[in-house]
Amino acid sequence: MKIIPKIFIIILLFIIILLAYLSTIGFETDRFNNQIENRIKNIDKNTQLNLKKIKIVLNPFKLKLNVKTIGSKLKNQNGTIEIESLKAQISLKTLVEKKFLIENLEVSTRSLEIKNLISVIRSFQNSPELFFLEKIIKKGYLIADIKVEFDTFGKIKDNYKINGFIKDTELRLLKKYNFQKTNLIFDYKKNHLSLSDIATELNTLNLFSDNISIKKNKKNFFVKGIINHKMINLNKKNLDIFIKPFLPDFDIEKLLFSSKNTFSFNLNKGFKFDNFVVSSDI
Repeated sequence: MKIIPKIFIIILLFIIILLAYLSTIGFETDRFNNQIENRIKNIDKNTQLNLKKIKIVLNPFKLKLNVKTIGSKLKNQNGTIEIESLKAQISLKTLVEKKFLIENLEVSTRSLEIKNLISVIRSFQNSPELFFLEKIIKKGYLIADIKVEFDTFGKIKDNYKINGFIKDTELRLLKKYNFQKTNLIFDYKKNHLSLSDIATELNTLNLFSDNISIKKNKKNFFVKGIINHKMINLNKKNLDIFIKPFLPDFDIEKLLFSSKNTFSFNLNKGFKFDNFVVSSDI
């Protein structure tokens, strides 16, 4: 009779050790690769995810599997995203029910061409903000972290987030205004793009900004922010571009000054703006 309690204790210890191992060290496998790749293909049939071996760690308290892999690629007709790391959570309940539901997905990219990344993302989740970015960005590179959650039908929820930083980027907002050598940190979620720690050249003028916000407002985009610059020298050409449209009677050949400018305006899908408001300390 004493043998049964000993066997029970041995089995219990084995289970505890196994759970501790699975929840801390985990194991590597390619068993779930096809299911994860097919889940991505169900979102967009033209998109292919190429996975290497994935590491699986058990979360026993939430009854989920934490999945991680590195060095993967996401491909479709619009381009390829080089993935530094990919993390996902899989519900154990759905595995038992043979449904295989990915609850959330986190992707960290390598350095990518911005236009390439935006084109690929729009294949999954198109939005006016992404269309806006694709139009104004001419070149540049970024590193991004992308977080998405899936509903019970495997579709992406609206609470997705994309953040990261941009370097050596060129943006053309309007024909006369060209932003070059732009470096910034960005944070994007549905209907809102926030830019911070911005350093750029606007028509060869060095400008800095702590924050610029772009929000979707009905059919337009509402843009507001702060731009600072130290001592700057405006010649007649730059005065005609930056000052004359707003102060047509302004008649100065050269201007040397520093300023802090708070601005806002509406921008429609045709890239025409109105309700321009600016307040400057010069």
